[in-house]
Order: sequence, then structure tokens, then C-alpha cells
Amino acid sequence: MSLEVWYWIALGLGVAFLVLSLVFGDVFDFLDFLDFDIGDSVALTPVLFTAIAAFGAGGLLALGAFSVSAGISVLIGLASAAVFGGLAAAFFAALRKQEAPQAFGIAQLVNARGMCTLAIVPGKSGRVSVQHEGMTRTFTATSTEEIKAGENVVVVDVVGNSLQVSRA
Repeated sequence: MSLEVWYWIALGLGVAFLVLSLVFGDVFDFLDFLDFDIGDSVALTPVLFTAIAAFGAGGLLALGAFSVSAGISVLIGLASAAVFGGLAAAFFAALRKQEAPQAFGIAQLVNARGMCTLAIVPGKSGRVSVQHEGMTRTFTATSTEEIKAGENVVVVDVVGNSLQVSRA
């Protein structure tokens, strides 16, 4: 097979796998060993596919448009892969920084302190207010002891969407 055919194969496979990885991101999860860190975590898989496609395109351009030798076309293909792979890595790193932070989880409230707003009697639910991450949130709460409204409490466990508390 000629070098031009190999460039076409690299270009076709690179573009096809890049589109598949962008549309169906989970398809290439088995390649998670290719992930690396540049500040934040950047998946190398789409960067690799971009570089493969750029290698094929750069080699084809060198052979067809510039009529250079096979050795020079390989060097131009490698340079194209490095440039476009680097641009893809920068692009995906910028996209990763735009992702929303992890949402609030009620389990984060274990050991948090709050105040009982509706009295709690053993076997019955009451309400507590807990300040977390600058926000005051109100939750249904239960306790094994009687807690009056206005008393300080500490969260000992989370059961579903309800807190289990005790006196602080």
C-alpha cells in the first residue's frame, strides 16, 4: 500500500473515532488509562483521535499540494498531529473548566450543627435548620431524644431525605 493510502486511513479513522467519542462519549471509556492531568483532568482520547486525523490530513496535504518526498510528508504529518493535538487538548481543558461543580449532597451534612425549628419527639418528625456552604437549609429530622424548638443540634446520620439529629 502506498503512503497516501495510509494517510487516508489515518484521516478517516481519526475523524470517525473523534466524532464517535464526541457523540457517544462513553463508547471509549475502556481507554481511561489514556487520561492525564493538565491542571484539571483532560481526557486524552479525543486529543489522540484529533492528532491521528491531523497526521493523515497533514501528510496528504504535504504529498498532494506541496509534492514533497515521503520522509518530509511524514514529518509534516507529525508536526500537524502535534499542533492540532495540542489545540484539541487546550480546547477540551477549557471546556472542562466550564463544567458545573458537584451538586450539594445531603450526606455532606453529617456532623454539621444546626437549630431545631419544630420540636422533635422520639418516633415523630420535626424540623431543623442547618447552615452549610453559606446557605441555611431546612430539613425534616428525627431523634431518639426529645428536642425542643430553639435547641442546638448536631446531625448524626442521613436517612433518605431526613436528618437524624441529637442535642449539640
